[in-house]
Parts: sequence; C-alpha cells; structure tokens
Amino acid sequence: MRNRILLGIDNGNKCTKTSEGYVSESGFTKSNYEPISTNNLLVYEGKFYSIGGNRLSVQMDKTVNQDAFILSLPAIADAVNKAGVEGQADIILGVGLPIVSYGTLKKKFREYFLKRGIEFNFNKKDYKINVIDCRVYPQGYSSLITVFNSYRNLLCNVIDIGGYTVDIFRVENGIIDTTSCYSLPDGIITLIANVQQELLKMNIRLTEGQVQDIIAGKEPVIFEADVKEIVEAIAKEYTENLLAKIQEYGFEFRNATVFTGGGSMLLQKYIEESSRVKYTEFLDQFANARGYKILLEQELRR
Repeated sequence: MRNRILLGIDNGNKCTKTSEGYVSESGFTKSNYEPISTNNLLVYEGKFYSIGGNRLSVQMDKTVNQDAFILSLPAIADAVNKAGVEGQADIILGVGLPIVSYGTLKKKFREYFLKRGIEFNFNKKDYKINVIDCRVYPQGYSSLITVFNSYRNLLCNVIDIGGYTVDIFRVENGIIDTTSCYSLPDGIITLIANVQQELLKMNIRLTEGQVQDIIAGKEPVIFEADVKEIVEAIAKEYTENLLAKIQEYGFEFRNATVFTGGGSMLLQKYIEESSRVKYTEFLDQFANARGYKILLEQELRR
C-alpha cells in the first residue's frame, strides 16, 4: 500500500528519534496563540506547540498525558515527507519501553498511540494520518537487533544510557537473561545537572546544550579553559562511577559490551579511556528506533 508507512520512534526523555534519522529535543512550548517564531511549529487540536528545547519533565509512564504523542507528530510528519506520501497516510508504529517496565506498560503504551483521523499542521504543512497499528518492543535489545549477527552466539552486556535511565542486561546466544535486567536512575540528564550545579558555584550558567558540547569535546568559544577542565573531570567521574555501579550488579566487562543510546555516544571517549571495559561497540542514538522498525517488519511478515 502506497500510503502505508512503517516507522520506529524512540520516545526518549531527552530526545525523540526515529528510524528515518529524525531527532528533536523532547520538549515544547505550548500556546493558545501563534508565536512569533513559526519554526518547528505544530498546530494540533487548536493549540500551538513550538517543538524542541524546553525539555519536559521526566515521565516514566508516558501515557499519563499527551506529551509523548504530541512529540511524535513532527516525527511522523518527517517520515511522511521522506516517503513522498501525499494525502492521508496510514502509520504503523514500532515503539519501545525499558525492559523493567515492558511487561506492565506494553498494552497501555500500544493503545496510547492507536488513533484515527488525526489532523495537524507542522511547519505550515497539513497532515492527515491514521495510526492503524502499534507494536511495542524492549529498549536496548532492539538496538542490539541492528547488529544481531555479530552477537547471536556470544554472551554480551548491553548498556543503554538514556536521558533519565541507564538500562542494563545480558544477552546470551541472542536471548535476554531476564534475571540481569536493571534500570538505573543515572541517565545523562543527571550528569548535566551535576555539571550545571558545580558551575553555578562559580556563578557560571550553562545550558544543557553547552554542557553537552563540552562533554562531546567541542571547544567552548566563550568560556575559559578551566570550565572545560571542570566539565570533563565531572564527566569522567560520572562515567567511572556508573561503570563501577554496573559491575556491582554482576556485569563482567571482560565480556563484549554493547553501548547504545544518546548518552553512550556522548560519553564514548570517557568509556573507552576507562580501564574497566575491554571489548566495546557503540551504537548511535538512532539504533533503538531502527531496531523497532526491523522488529516491526519481521513481525508483520509472519
């Protein structure tokens, strides 16, 4: 069907990503009136949403409000444009949940997205869509699916460093060891907040984006060199403490370890410099979303 689109969406606490390469901060500013700037402007049910920036508060159960759904609409618009679909589009979504809440929230999260007759405008273009089906998959494991053949006969650790949580588990011969599944409240948002608090003592106020840039190794243009050193020292300490904590949960880093999630990409340098880890592979921030789409395609072929 020409108007049918399969799409993986990773509704992260920090960023919303898709299998098609769309990414945006998981936040918006809501208004009853059209704002001055119409860039990344979503109009839905008579309200105006400036998408990106102003990250929303963390929601472990995203079905309690419309926020995740609203943030998914620009992602769907991006997929519709890339598919070249004109007129009404039928969307089949692949989405994900942390492994520890997968069983309890799976049905609820699936139903949350199932809607027909959705009309919205994004960046001055009208869209009409039906979300005709939605399948829910476990985060982390879904990203491993993108490189599954490399690990199908091995025991490996999977560490998914997200915005709010760090999800960890082991996979042996392609099967999740359910006794090894943990979700730690130590995501990258925690690190950024620690950096901001430390710099406030020096009366320096950095945005989340500025902190991320420094951690990622981009040269801060307007700040002194010692600011960069402070940020890097905090990031290194955070990384070491996180790896030590994971080891305390019984994870052996002499086994292959797959790091996934946007936080893993941000901390790659610090993880690689640590003496704790031996054999690592880093998957990019889109890996979960791509994995959802792969699993979705496999499921629909059965």
